[in-house]
Amino acid sequence: MLAQRTGWPEFTGDQLDSFGYDRAEILRRLRFFKPRYSLREVAQYSNPGFFVAGEVAARATKRSWNDLVEQSLFKPLEMSRSGTVIRALQDSNATAAHAFVEGKIAVVEPSELDVTGAASSGTSTAADVSKLLLMFLNRGTYNGKSVLKPETVAEMFKRSMVSKIDFTDLPPISDKTGFYYGLGVGSYDYAGHQIIEKGGALAGVRTIIVLLPDKNAGIVVLANLNLTAFPEAVRAYFLNQLLGMDPEADQKEILARNEQLKKLMAPPPPPKNPGKFNGSLQSLVGVYENDYYGRCEILQDGDVVKVQCGPAKYPATFKHFNNGAFLMQFPGATQTPTVTTFMIGEDGKAESFENESFGIFTRVKENK
Repeated sequence: MLAQRTGWPEFTGDQLDSFGYDRAEILRRLRFFKPRYSLREVAQYSNPGFFVAGEVAARATKRSWNDLVEQSLFKPLEMSRSGTVIRALQDSNATAAHAFVEGKIAVVEPSELDVTGAASSGTSTAADVSKLLLMFLNRGTYNGKSVLKPETVAEMFKRSMVSKIDFTDLPPISDKTGFYYGLGVGSYDYAGHQIIEKGGALAGVRTIIVLLPDKNAGIVVLANLNLTAFPEAVRAYFLNQLLGMDPEADQKEILARNEQLKKLMAPPPPPKNPGKFNGSLQSLVGVYENDYYGRCEILQDGDVVKVQCGPAKYPATFKHFNNGAFLMQFPGATQTPTVTTFMIGEDGKAESFENESFGIFTRVKENK
């Protein structure tokens, strides 16, 4: 799970928390989560994998994941301003989450994904995370106390799976450095040194943790904006300066790539001459089901349709895009619109719909 080699599709399957399922039900539904590759064939970054790993640790210790992390990690590391429940964050000095909304920076609602805890619900500060870095650099020891065994830290940092270099992997990561997954971390070779790191993103938040074990050095960057390559820019400056190279060497490329990433994450531009939807909105109304995601209901509200999914009736907007294609948009600064198309039956009603990110949902037959 932590080595990202389950074969589960990357950056997919995160919505069950928002849809209103509890941890037991999310675990049960994972039997329907279809792999994209076979086990250990291709690295695919998977948040559901982190969630399952957390639940395995909880089961093994007969505690909740939250209690395990708080008592076994945060407490001995004296991380007094760190937590495992986003909804419990009541710090008056907490940052506000920001994102680009219609080209302008705006305050947005933070992600609240407490159910999938190990994948999404940690809160902390730069000062607190620096204690975590010190523990790793000291091979599991902090202030003379053993938090992790040295062999555990070594196993985490060991390379378990080779990953392709993606467009989103910013300098100094390149084809020359390679990229590998360990257990919950990534690593690469730069200027003769092994770099260990872990990055993350939620609505309005970007983070990165970087370690150079042989230099006994590390840095954590927490940014309250998404989408931004600011953490990677600081990382590159820090690494180049530490290793005796020009600190500014990668900054122009990172800035240029950041602008490209913004365009990549932007909604698709509307077609100049969009085709009309030949069916009626009423023909789409109904309850649809997918083995993994469960049920989503499409409702008509005047001249628009809306979607609500799962027990929480998590809402999504639904806008006609072109011909029979619609754009489905869930709330949140990290969510992008996804194309949805319908299969219309002989009776004129939609029998199913297929979403490019969520797969196929089939209409639930009405009881007569």
